[in-house]
Amino acid sequence: MQLKPSPGSERNSAFCKRTLRRGRWLVRAFLLLFLQSPFLFLAQTGHAAAPSVLIRWYGHAFVYLIASSGIRIAIDPFGDETVHYRFPGSLQADVVLISNEANDRSAGERIQGTPQIFRSVAALGTNNARGLLFRGILCFRDKSQGNIHGHNTAFVFNLDGIRFAHLGDLGHPLSPELLNEFGTVDVLFLPVGRDGLLVSELDKIAADLSARIIVPIAYRTELSGDLELRTLASYLDNRSNVRWIDGSEFSLSAAELPPSPMIYAFRGTP
Repeated sequence: MQLKPSPGSERNSAFCKRTLRRGRWLVRAFLLLFLQSPFLFLAQTGHAAAPSVLIRWYGHAFVYLIASSGIRIAIDPFGDETVHYRFPGSLQADVVLISNEANDRSAGERIQGTPQIFRSVAALGTNNARGLLFRGILCFRDKSQGNIHGHNTAFVFNLDGIRFAHLGDLGHPLSPELLNEFGTVDVLFLPVGRDGLLVSELDKIAADLSARIIVPIAYRTELSGDLELRTLASYLDNRSNVRWIDGSEFSLSAAELPPSPMIYAFRGTP
């Protein structure tokens, strides 16, 4: 004798089937939405990290940046005849920027890999490398149009939504014409050690560029050799807007830029 299902069990079975079909539809819709907009989904759920740039100081004016894309940029790598900082072994880069031909800033040959090198006055104007634009701006290493120490090339470029400027060995205040070439910057690598520029003049340069983060470079330490430079302490005297960086590197995203100017100073030497 074959038992017939009761009306109640038939209704329950139909309900389960409808629920299962609806659940499958919701899963498919969710997967489709995620595949089409994964970054939006991750941002809304709080798991997406904003792209950031790794900023590393190797001593003197030598700065090394790694973008979120992996592109590596070395700026003003020092030679071995002046400063006594340890040069990183087997350091590779995709782009090398050199502000002038002084030994303490021009050792592009020490960088390994096959980088594109933009050096001193040959790098003036817009340079394209790895899909990024690096603008070289002519300035001088003294207040006499370069008649004492020669020419200098400053660089401005954008990484991960942050505009950087490295002033090389700038030795004079910025004219209105130069300020127009620079525009405003977010992160300024400011050579604070040369006594040809007063601290008040350095402050005006940073203010005129609307820099939100000022990173002091090229100041005197026990590893500066015979270079005549002012100390970091002399530059920072009586300032309260200083964030001390332990070690010699930090990461930064555009969202982390401070609303008012801050000085990011490295504690110690690399």
